[in-house]
Amino acid sequence: MNNIITKSTQIIVVAALLVLAAWIFILPASAQSQKAQPGKELSIGKKGEVHFYIQVKAGDAVLKSGMYQVQHTVAGSEHVLIFKEMSMQAGYKMGNTPVGKEVARIKCKIEPVANKVSNTKITLRTNAAGEKEIAEVQVAGEAYKHLL
Repeated sequence: MNNIITKSTQIIVVAALLVLAAWIFILPASAQSQKAQPGKELSIGKKGEVHFYIQVKAGDAVLKSGMYQVQHTVAGSEHVLIFKEMSMQAGYKMGNTPVGKEVARIKCKIEPVANKVSNTKITLRTNAAGEKEIAEVQVAGEAYKHLL
């Protein structure tokens, strides 16, 4: 009887080692195939909130001073930033502000940054007409900057 238990234990140990060995070899191959697929490591759909104190151009649209939600998405093969109005009611707090209608949809290019962005950031520039316009957007939680 002890001989049967010993053989059963050996079979279970050998089977567990084979499963472990297979898992060790499959895991790196799986990680490599995920890295090789463009867009797999890119977070899509992250949202951030920004407050403009002045009027700003966003592509062809003009954003009045106020709060906006900005979201990165992909339309076909193009990266797009979507800006939606947010109303700032009395006693508003970041994160509980109602989101309104879409006011701008802008195509952009993306470039990786060293670390994920902790706060949504907007970089402005002055165009030839002397107007402030959005040059770059970094959305909290993403490791990319969006260039306009």
